[in-house]
Amino acid sequence: MTAQIKNKHLLHRLYLPLALLIMSFTVLPYNASAQYQCTQTLKAAEKAYDEGRIEEIPEMLASCIERGFSREEKIRGYKLVINAHLFNQDLNQASQKMLEFLRFHPEYEPSENNEPAEFLSLYNKFETLPYLSIGGYGGINFSNITVIKSYTISSTSETHYEYQSPGFQFGIKFSRPIYKNIAISATPGFVRHTFRYTEKALDYSTLTISENQDYIVLPFSGSFIYPIKKWHPYISLGISTEVLMGATGTPERTYTNNAQQPVSGTDIDLTDMRQKLNISLFAEIGLRYKIPHGYFFASGRYYHGLLNQVNEDKRYSNSELNYIYYYIDDDRRLNNYAISIGYMYMLYKPNRKK
Repeated sequence: MTAQIKNKHLLHRLYLPLALLIMSFTVLPYNASAQYQCTQTLKAAEKAYDEGRIEEIPEMLASCIERGFSREEKIRGYKLVINAHLFNQDLNQASQKMLEFLRFHPEYEPSENNEPAEFLSLYNKFETLPYLSIGGYGGINFSNITVIKSYTISSTSETHYEYQSPGFQFGIKFSRPIYKNIAISATPGFVRHTFRYTEKALDYSTLTISENQDYIVLPFSGSFIYPIKKWHPYISLGISTEVLMGATGTPERTYTNNAQQPVSGTDIDLTDMRQKLNISLFAEIGLRYKIPHGYFFASGRYYHGLLNQVNEDKRYSNSELNYIYYYIDDDRRLNNYAISIGYMYMLYKPNRKK
């Protein structure tokens, strides 16, 4: 009895693979035969078109366009049917087939040298640009501080700002074409800026403050794209709204010739001493590489800050900075260079132009 049960379980386990194997040997030859027949039908339809038997073509290709053609054969079939309807001056059917064709292959780009003028004229009556592109980006940035007004303990102090290490940014990107080579974009994301302030005071000490600033940003831009085959260079101009999430500083004072022990401590929260909002103008140059239904891109941007990022009402609010490190914030603008790479997926919704 136990042996019979085991045999039944064994048969059940073998049944599904065996059934799939039988189906594959049955269906695959049928599909191969159907595709071969449709290939022959396409050749016959092309011959009929050349011989002027135009009225036969739509019916000849109807079933194979629905199912049976390879992708390239389906493109040839659709074009043949559209041209047949145009030759017969059946504009309604030609428009319907053109819409079906563009929904099947929204990135089709006709060649003016290889397509009939009537086909090109009908194609141009349809909206073929992507209605939206969605993707993501990431990269690094280098801060560049512009001092508006300097504040120091000593009039003989030498001060300067520099990027200590690259910051970074990442986010999502939305892009929409408004004309053939013009698009508008929004690139919300997160940005960290890093820079270092250095002050040499009275020839006996050096103060450094390494500062990190975290922002949520919302840049908007307009772009001009110049396609060259698969490579699409572009330039952009835009404006960015930036909301501060937090800022910290790491101060350290060292003395010449080790006259005294260095003074350092834990990170200091600088968030209240910074303006919560910053506005920047930016210019961008980039390059896209087109792939089916999307593109990769790389870009470089320069952001020019418009506002003083220091909260003037809080300039003297931190006693540790003022009385231990002898530091006072300069009025300053935050500029930066940003390098990013990313990927965009293009969404299409072909329709007849209004």
